[in-house]
Amino acid sequence: MTATDIIRIPPGTVLTGSVTPPGAKSGTVRGLLCGTLAAGMTTITNAGSGDNVRAMAAACRQLGAQISEHDERTWSVHGLDHSLPARAVLDAGNSGIVLRLLTAVGAAMEHCTVATRFDRSLGSRGNVELIDALTVFGADAAGRGDDACPPLVVGRGSGLHGGIVPVSGRRSSQFLSGLLFLAPLVGEDVHIVVSDTLSSAPMVGTTVRALGRAGVQVDVDTDCRCYGIKGGQRYRAADHPVSSDASSVAGILAAAAAVPGSMVRIDSSAGNDLGSSAMIAALRKMGVPIDEEGDTLVCRGADEVEPIDIDGSACPDSILPLAALACFAKGTSVISNVETLRFKECDRISDFCLELTAAGVHVEERRDAIIVHGTGTVPGGAEVFAHHDHSVVMAMAVVALRSRDGLAIRGHQSVGQTYPGFFDDLQYLSGQSFPTSDPS
Repeated sequence: MTATDIIRIPPGTVLTGSVTPPGAKSGTVRGLLCGTLAAGMTTITNAGSGDNVRAMAAACRQLGAQISEHDERTWSVHGLDHSLPARAVLDAGNSGIVLRLLTAVGAAMEHCTVATRFDRSLGSRGNVELIDALTVFGADAAGRGDDACPPLVVGRGSGLHGGIVPVSGRRSSQFLSGLLFLAPLVGEDVHIVVSDTLSSAPMVGTTVRALGRAGVQVDVDTDCRCYGIKGGQRYRAADHPVSSDASSVAGILAAAAAVPGSMVRIDSSAGNDLGSSAMIAALRKMGVPIDEEGDTLVCRGADEVEPIDIDGSACPDSILPLAALACFAKGTSVISNVETLRFKECDRISDFCLELTAAGVHVEERRDAIIVHGTGTVPGGAEVFAHHDHSVVMAMAVVALRSRDGLAIRGHQSVGQTYPGFFDDLQYLSGQSFPTSDPS
């Protein structure tokens, strides 16, 4: 922890003004890797700049790409004019998608290790589904323990081959996305089959679109269970426009909605890579006034918050801010079909419910659901922990703004994984500074 690891968010702060959340981590990291694997110059516009994006950029540079930032939202990538290096040791930061994409691509190398410094967060997340699928490709692949936690060690072994590759998508769609990135490097026809259910299908759609822009055609069946990649395809340099980060947009929308009298304009919110439309629809069902003006959203504070019953799989990265707002409804909200939240930077069901309870909320967890028993008010006045997760940070800030006594958030700097300027934007919108302090 640093000397300013706790930030104190006061209640009742009306938010007014305009902000532009960062581009999506999901689109940016995929664009960076596509550009690295393509000869020539790739341009990424409206790019994100959080810690997870920078972890991918650093790893791509180690693989041999030349990457430049022309401004805070535009990146250029001069990709590999040759093959991947024989060996590499890569740092995934604290990002699951960076870990899984790099590991899969690393299987095309002679030897690649993908590790993390975040032992208690990403370092505890299993990857056995990806490791098992890579061995079907013919790769050598292993992780730590029975669940294959990082570091992950992979290589092409005696040679990769195509064919039918089954993969589980129940815990995370990132395993499938990794295999899709690897498939063009195999050189033969590949058919990837989801062997059970697919969580976070919109994220796989993000992968398919990124690959398509890079010249790799993926044939997807109607139920999103089978993915075909013809052999002989190569990555090509391309332009990769990135939509706004849905989790960041959700955090600002929910914060604005939490305080009656607020009115916030959110610019550059185009795109639906991670379920933005579903998230906006859910907020409207909760009584939040949201207008769309082209690529700008205008959100006003909700005088009353309505309870909601939704299938959260359509907007998984926006769930925690929605659940935070549901704490102020008079009635029970059920957010279901979100088991994938257990396998993020933290367990976003158990860990988040623990912090909501500390704030004075009556909440229940299920294996795949969050149930919030709202009473219209939340006491607050407590210190809560971010669990090294940007989504937890933004959600607890939402709770603080409408609570009776505010909250102190320990580990708030984790918000930098995707939205480094989140608290700067909140302070600008509120017209005041939020005090920080050490944890003693």
